Amino acid sequence: MVIVTRRNFLLSAAALSVGCAERAPLASASLPADAKVRLPAVGQSWAYAKHDYFTGVMVDTLIERVSAIGQTIEITSHSETAPDYPMAYPSWGTRWLRKYMGSDRLADRRPSEIQEPWGMVLVDPHWVQLQAYEEPIPLWPTQLRPGWSTTVGTYYKIPDSNDALPWQLTMNAHQWESITVPAGHFTALRFTNLINFRYTNISGRNAAQRKEVIWFAPEIGRWVVRESSGTFRQDVTEEFNESSYRWELLSWM
Repeated sequence: MVIVTRRNFLLSAAALSVGCAERAPLASASLPADAKVRLPAVGQSWAYAKHDYFTGVMVDTLIERVSAIGQTIEITSHSETAPDYPMAYPSWGTRWLRKYMGSDRLADRRPSEIQEPWGMVLVDPHWVQLQAYEEPIPLWPTQLRPGWSTTVGTYYKIPDSNDALPWQLTMNAHQWESITVPAGHFTALRFTNLINFRYTNISGRNAAQRKEVIWFAPEIGRWVVRESSGTFRQDVTEEFNESSYRWELLSWM
């Protein structure tokens, strides 16, 4: 008898999924005009397979879960393949954390995603380093319709630095698509993000830019596919690529 564990199921599904998500544009008559984003509730969760975008190799399985709802929404994350290292919050973030999460929430743990309100991110742990923004920025289009766009600018900080660095996001909604991933079949709004920002070590890296293509499914309150890549320059002529990844939804609840 073969015993299929939850971890083996996730890994197998992830191995089959990369590059195989099926999608197709929807006819205008099929657009969900009354689409509404699912509201957050404690216990909601999403499991994603994370792949290297170029090789297709799975590098992680990420479990995200709504853990607290109050003035802010907190989404904790757990890696199936990477160890959970304690999170040492930077000195500049201590006051912020007490304000929004309470002093009893400062125990060592992995960094959480903080939204305020739902759909607007204030602290984002999905980048190489935890990023805290001066003002919350949108995670998905505030109007769920093709053609919607916005450009927002703010400043962000990272651990171990007190520098406030510029961050500009341009978001464009393109079209509703029918998309199939290991978690099932969804109607998703495809949108793109173009992010221009500055590193702390601007002498070594400049003209930094990130690009994302995201398929957002209102019914789950999260994205079903996310592709992210980045570039930067070290001088006026040479451009370098950062690590690029693709996430696909394995399950949700």
